[in-house]
Amino acid sequence: MEQFKDQPSIPHSIGQDEITAAFREVFSTASGKRVLFWLLEQCAIYREAYAGELVNATHYTLGRQGVGRRLIAELDRIDPTLYPRLLLAIADLKANDRAAAASRAADEEGEDYDSDV
Repeated sequence: MEQFKDQPSIPHSIGQDEITAAFREVFSTASGKRVLFWLLEQCAIYREAYAGELVNATHYTLGRQGVGRRLIAELDRIDPTLYPRLLLAIADLKANDRAAAASRAADEEGEDYDSDV
């Protein structure tokens, strides 16, 4: 029986397979990538945790960052390239968003000076 001690149980492995499939499905869409990145931002992954004399605030931020690190670790467990690909995809999505906003602003500016009105 000792040989089975460290092996995952059937429900555990089925749960991991379902989570892996769900992460892959989420990662397959631009909207899913946005949500994953938003979650990481909410976890304060990209911010400094230290809040000076406010020890409780520092601990709170460190707790949030711990959740973010678990999310990144899960992405790495599924595929070590997912997190780097997420960062690249988000950079592209943000660039596209900025270009679309600039285009809308230019269109709106052109409407203000429409001579046919």
